[in-house]
Amino acid sequence: MSVFFCNAQDTIKLMQYNLLYYGTNTSFCTSSNNNVNQKNAYIRTILAEVQPDILTVCEFGNSNSLLNQFLSNNLNIDGISYWKTAPILANQSSSIVNGIFYNSDKMSLKKHRAAQTYIRYIDAYELYFNTPDLIYGDTIKLVCIVGHLKAGTGTENEGDRKLMVQNTMNFVELYYPDDNVLFMGDFNLYSSTEAAYRYMVNYNTYPNAYFVDPVGSAGVGDWNNNRQYARYHTQSTNEWGNDCRSGGGMDDRFDFIMMSNEISTGKKGIIFVEDSYYPVGQDGNHFNKSINNPTNTSVSEDVADALYNNSDHLPITMKLYVNGKLSVGESSLSSLDIRLYPNPAQKEVNITFYRQISGIVRVELFNTLGQLSLVDEIFLDSGKQTYNLSLDGLSKGFYLMRVSNADGTSRTLKLLVE
Repeated sequence: MSVFFCNAQDTIKLMQYNLLYYGTNTSFCTSSNNNVNQKNAYIRTILAEVQPDILTVCEFGNSNSLLNQFLSNNLNIDGISYWKTAPILANQSSSIVNGIFYNSDKMSLKKHRAAQTYIRYIDAYELYFNTPDLIYGDTIKLVCIVGHLKAGTGTENEGDRKLMVQNTMNFVELYYPDDNVLFMGDFNLYSSTEAAYRYMVNYNTYPNAYFVDPVGSAGVGDWNNNRQYARYHTQSTNEWGNDCRSGGGMDDRFDFIMMSNEISTGKKGIIFVEDSYYPVGQDGNHFNKSINNPTNTSVSEDVADALYNNSDHLPITMKLYVNGKLSVGESSLSSLDIRLYPNPAQKEVNITFYRQISGIVRVELFNTLGQLSLVDEIFLDSGKQTYNLSLDGLSKGFYLMRVSNADGTSRTLKLLVE
């Protein structure tokens, strides 16, 4: 069997941020306590720290001219001109909306529509990477769904959040089943026991659209005002607050980037980079305190001050590995079932085989240029077998592992070496 490769690979960084009434005045957030020019300076400091390829936002003023001003003031600066945005969907009555900004050198926006409209619009942005020779249609697709769920405690508010999520999940099931999808935003969730969260992760109700929480079990639970979850709290950056910014210090996990199972497993050319998900500036040492006091150990003083002053939320960031060098023409393999762990791997990887008969198995690793980087042959009995493969001497990056039986049947799997 021949293996063919397409030419594209990249690691992209995403950032989701509630900008706190950016560019719009209310009776409580005004030009005095939430000045847009001052916010721009803080935002530039934060963006310089994170350097995202995709920036999604909540609580952005409902104005297309404001979107363009944000581009020119904060992104397309210092000789950069590749950042683009998407116009705001019409007929929104809210003064604050969601938005997206993306590196147009790396990706293009194909479609923008509402995933749901109850209480507030939840926006779905369909992006394609600028690699026309990839095998998934004309390129690899990434859908960013950005939402700002209903705030507040109590049964009614929880019910509103649940309905907004149900509408969104139904949208994903209909339009983007089994796709690379991110659901991100300010979800205002106080616990993973809330119905809204349970519906997001429910693979029984939504088998083709459920989401995976990148923090894993360590960050899932009753996180409201619970020191155990201090590293995952995103609100509030201010211990005392003011008329605009909420106070109380860091004690809530409101902000999320949830990923589809396809991104979690890398089935469709995009895979989550393990341990890359975190709230910017969250060092775990500011439970019920301001993010810049005491001294923040994860970011500089300037960045901590910018996070404190710009919004009462922390931005969330994560990395995705995008790979276009995927094999085509793979043979079906009914007699050889394979699992790899850990994946991504470092010095070694375990290969678990479920074989119907005993015999010789050939293991080959191909790098992203299609070159054979490693080969090994082993004899395995029938039944479940685990083989430890050393990765010493291999460069970091994406590999294809082809595992072949003596009869020529084979399976090809993706492996990321870190």
